[in-house]
Amino acid sequence: MQYFRFVLVFALIASSARAQGTPQHPLPPPPGVDVGSSASIVPLNEPGEPLTIDGQVFAANGISPIPGIYVHAYNTDAQGHYAADGRFYPPRLQGWVKTDAQGRFQIHTIRPGHYPNAHIPAHIHFGLWGAGYPFQYGDELRFAGDPYLTAEDTDHAKADGKFATVAPVQKDASGSWHARCNLRASKTTNFPGTLPDYYK
Repeated sequence: MQYFRFVLVFALIASSARAQGTPQHPLPPPPGVDVGSSASIVPLNEPGEPLTIDGQVFAANGISPIPGIYVHAYNTDAQGHYAADGRFYPPRLQGWVKTDAQGRFQIHTIRPGHYPNAHIPAHIHFGLWGAGYPFQYGDELRFAGDPYLTAEDTDHAKADGKFATVAPVQKDASGSWHARCNLRASKTTNFPGTLPDYYK
């Protein structure tokens, strides 16, 4: 089920990207910008409930953390839109981090909204590249309690253990949500197209 959602969403993004003459993959961090292991991907005073994601990236063996790998993250706004005009691409709420020596990163965003008129769980997208790894899509992160999660989603999450794509969320005293995720990188890309040299 998650695979088919990925294909549908990618097709919509790619179609929108072609129409707008934009690349069908996330851009690298702007030149000269210092990318640390923690970043906010939302503007100040962005409407929505604040959400902090604490993550860690591992090698394919699921054991060895990967330091110095870039993580690109993006999600919809509180109304379920990626771009200000309601299109899918380019995402307005996006940003980059680079994992620390333990492969860890932290992203500050808002709880994403559901796509309008679609029964798809709210989620955050990830891309990975660098540190000897080509660009690749990571598993999207969804959230426990989402009304559009299916029994199959929940079962897969249990079976995936520490790499579950459904994360529990907790709210702190200030009203901010917190979730954790682990991502696994591969030495081969899953990007369905031609990559620019800077992603190889």
